[in-house]
Amino acid sequence: MKAKFIALYLLLLFLLISFSQVTAQEEELPKSQMFLIHEDEVLPSMWKKYEAAVKNFVKVLTDSKVEETSFRVVQVNYNTYSFITPVNDYDGLAKHFGMRDAIIEKVGKDKFDQAMSQFDGCYDTHRDYLLTLRNDLSYKATVGLNPEEGFNFRHFDYWYVIPGKEDEMIEILKEWKELYEAKNIEQAYRVYIGGIGTHYQTFILVRPDKGRVEWAISSEKRNELGGEEMDKLLEKTLSVVQKFEHMNGRMRPDLFYMP
Repeated sequence: MKAKFIALYLLLLFLLISFSQVTAQEEELPKSQMFLIHEDEVLPSMWKKYEAAVKNFVKVLTDSKVEETSFRVVQVNYNTYSFITPVNDYDGLAKHFGMRDAIIEKVGKDKFDQAMSQFDGCYDTHRDYLLTLRNDLSYKATVGLNPEEGFNFRHFDYWYVIPGKEDEMIEILKEWKELYEAKNIEQAYRVYIGGIGTHYQTFILVRPDKGRVEWAISSEKRNELGGEEMDKLLEKTLSVVQKFEHMNGRMRPDLFYMP
């Protein structure tokens, strides 16, 4: 009996410590953070060449010990590759673009141009845009940030809000977070708001998981726990939305550059 009590005590202690660590991680996150997204629409027949070019570029940066930049890569719907670079704010964005000359100087112009030339013919269009991560509106925002955890699948919900309804959408997102917390829902999500280069009224919910099947299962559990309250909140959300779409993708740690 005493052994069972000790085992139960240790289990409760472990759970308490784990919860405290997660809570501390959440509290350490900034309220918001800006990211620069460079998006390439790769031709379906050129994906092997494109990925080889990315890996070569990462090697060039690594060999030259470039510390002026970093990026993560997410692959969406097979042939769209997005490079995600934290810039924190508009001052950080200006500094980012100002670092190009410093990077070229460190790598060497010929070597840099040679690395970039390997992308030739891989895509017809590309674009840059800004997204602002809102940790204060996100739920379990740290889930999936560490690739070693295995949560590299991503489901993207795009909510295009009716112009003028952005503040109302933010209040609704606060209600979503409160509902998830009250129901202790396992599935996590991060909220991003579109900036320059996107429709300003774009809100993106990014849900990490271990795979498409695991995401579907966790979604079913989420819906069961949310029940009628979730249905009503979804209806309220749709009342301020003019368009909705969703996509699936995955993080590509093998293409990251994280000095």
